[in-house]
Amino acid sequence: MYGWRGRIGLLVPSINTTMETEFWRIAPQGVSVHTARIAGGRHGTPEELRSMEDASKQAAREVAMVEPDVVAYGCTSGSFFEGPAWNKKICEQLTGITNAPTVTTAGAMAACLTAGGHRKVDVVTPYVEVTNERLKQFLKAHGIEVVRLGTFDMLDMFDHAKIQPEEIYRKVKETASPEAEAVFIACTQLRALEVVDMLERDLGRPVYSAVQATAWQAFETMGVDPGITDCGSLLRKLSGPGAHGKGAGKLRQSA
Repeated sequence: MYGWRGRIGLLVPSINTTMETEFWRIAPQGVSVHTARIAGGRHGTPEELRSMEDASKQAAREVAMVEPDVVAYGCTSGSFFEGPAWNKKICEQLTGITNAPTVTTAGAMAACLTAGGHRKVDVVTPYVEVTNERLKQFLKAHGIEVVRLGTFDMLDMFDHAKIQPEEIYRKVKETASPEAEAVFIACTQLRALEVVDMLERDLGRPVYSAVQATAWQAFETMGVDPGITDCGSLLRKLSGPGAHGKGAGKLRQSA
């Protein structure tokens, strides 16, 4: 059976064309990715982002059939928009449906920044102002200050995938401030995974992306070392000694 090291149940907005592709790109041997789509979310309005909470329950019921080892709720704004308590509620609901631990992209964002000891960060997003303000509030609730925020200011979330990696690279370079300790690139629809390693070398500081952070927390939860060396320091840390002390990974028997 595929997924003998671990199976990831990936829940993505129905318009997302990036996250599933990038998860499959970095999935190591023995790890499989099984995707269900969450209805709605194209226009990124507050009403749509809130409605995704209910829609995610149906997607979770579908992905539960593969008995995943971890569930990843793959929408950054859809998990931070109403704050940390809302994010926690989403995790509890999806875990109740799938009987698997749930990670969200917003939770992974806060977790990786906290694990890195970062208290001042720069952020790059494709979002409009109201969503950017909610992101700042979410990070503030975790003790993290957004020093500078650069945005592509695009409401249509399908179009976020059309932003090229080189454009993301330039936006991060333009946004990076001397006082920030790290950079986070939000939105699982952005093709940031292709440039995080390059940005870390050129900026001399940690650079994280939404997909990268979600994958990091999913692999850590499963107790799997993916052996990824070219997608930033965050994923390389999973190969370090003691990296999976909290992981729940178990070896599956092949069918």
